[in-house]
Amino acid sequence: MNFTETIRKAIECHGLIPKGANVVAGVSGGADSVALLHALYQLNVPVTIAHLNHQLRGAESDRDERFVRELADELKLPIVVESVNVQELAERDGLSLEMAARQARHDFFAEFENAVIALAHHADDQVETFILKLARGAGTDGLSGMSFSQSVGPLQIIRPMLGIPSSEILQWLRENDFEWREDASNSDETFLRNRVRHTILPLLEKELNPNIRGTLLRTMDILREENAWMESFIADCRLPIADLPLAAKRRTLRKWLFDHGAEGVAFDAVEQILERMDEGEGTTIFELNTYQRVVVEYGQPRFEEGTPPQKTSWDLTTETGTGWRVDHGKCAGMLPAEASFDANKVGDSPIEVRNIQPGDRIAPLGMEGSRKLQDILTDQKIPRAQRSSIPVVVCRDEIIWVPGYRTARDWQVPDAAAKAVHVRIERSLG
Repeated sequence: MNFTETIRKAIECHGLIPKGANVVAGVSGGADSVALLHALYQLNVPVTIAHLNHQLRGAESDRDERFVRELADELKLPIVVESVNVQELAERDGLSLEMAARQARHDFFAEFENAVIALAHHADDQVETFILKLARGAGTDGLSGMSFSQSVGPLQIIRPMLGIPSSEILQWLRENDFEWREDASNSDETFLRNRVRHTILPLLEKELNPNIRGTLLRTMDILREENAWMESFIADCRLPIADLPLAAKRRTLRKWLFDHGAEGVAFDAVEQILERMDEGEGTTIFELNTYQRVVVEYGQPRFEEGTPPQKTSWDLTTETGTGWRVDHGKCAGMLPAEASFDANKVGDSPIEVRNIQPGDRIAPLGMEGSRKLQDILTDQKIPRAQRSSIPVVVCRDEIIWVPGYRTARDWQVPDAAAKAVHVRIERSLG
C-alpha cells in the first residue's frame, strides 16, 4: 500500500472527514505537514491551508510563511495566514513557550467554522509521546497516545498520518521531489522530546530491541483498546465503588473528581483518598490543592471548595558530608525530597525555604540560561491553585533548588569526594 493510499484508508476507516465538513490543514512548512498537504491534494480532498507565524525565529519564521504561501499558489489552494508573537503571549499569560504556542494555534484553528483540522502527527510522534509519558508516570489513558480523531474544546482534530513512520514520510517526499523547510530547533536537544528522538530511541534500538518503535506502537494499540473497554465498563457500572476491583476504583474516583471540577488529580491523591474510604470510620480530609479538598465521612467522599484550613509550611534540615544526594525529579513540589550542594559555594550562608514569588527564576542544572518558575510549573501541568504550596530553597537570595524538579546550575557538588551540604525538605506536620 503506497503512502497516499494509507492515508485514504485511515480517513475511511476512522471516519475522519464527516460529510459537509471543511478540511483545514495546519501547514508549518516542515516535512510532515507538507507531506500531509500533498497527500490530501492528490486524494482530491478539498482543503484550506492554515499557517500560523509564531514569530519565534525572526527571519526564519518569515521565510517559513513565504514558503507556505508559495506552496498554496503552486497547488492553487486557499490559504489563511496569521501572525502571533508567542513570546509576548507566554509572558503575558505566564505560560511556557510550548504552551503559549499551543494556545495560539488552537485559537487560530477555532476561527474556522464547521471544520476538521488535519494535523501531521505520525507514528514516531506516538512512540516519543509514550516514552515521555511513561517517564513522567501515566496510566492506560495517557499511554494510549494520540487518536486519529480527537475533540479539543470546540476543535475537531484529525491525524491521518498517525500510523505512518517518519522514515516513510521523508522517503515519499524525496521520491516525489517535494520541497520542505527544515526547523533547526528540531535538532536542539535542550528540548526533552528531541533528546528522546535523537538519543534515547536510537539507544533503545541498538541495545534493547531493533524494532522498539513497532513494539511500542503495538503496545499502545493494546492499551487503547483496553482503556476504551474500561471506560465503557465504568460508564455502565452501577456497583458501589467499595465493591469494585482496585483498577475500577481508581478510574471511578478519578472520574468523580474531574466531574466535580478538580484541578489536576495525581496518582498519589487517588490512592490516599481510596485509603480513607476503605477505612470507613470517622471523618478525614484530603487537600487536593489550596482551595479544593475531599472530605471522607464513614467511607463516603464529599467534594468541597473553599479556603484551606491552614497554610502550608515545611521542615528543612541540612547536614554536611561528601558526594551528593539526587532529587527524585518526579514533580515540582512532591515531598519529601533531598538534594546536595557544593559546601564551598554555600559557605557560611544559611539555606532557607520560602513560597514561590512572582517573577522567580532558576538556572536549572543541565540547561542553559534561566527559566521562570511559572513556565516550569506550567510545563509540569501543575494547576495555578496548587503553585502557592510549592516551596523553593534559597541561599543568598538565589533560588538553588525547586524540590521535586531539579537544583540550580553552579551549585552542584563537583565530585564524589567533595564537601557537600545535604538538604532534606518535607511538609511540616505541625
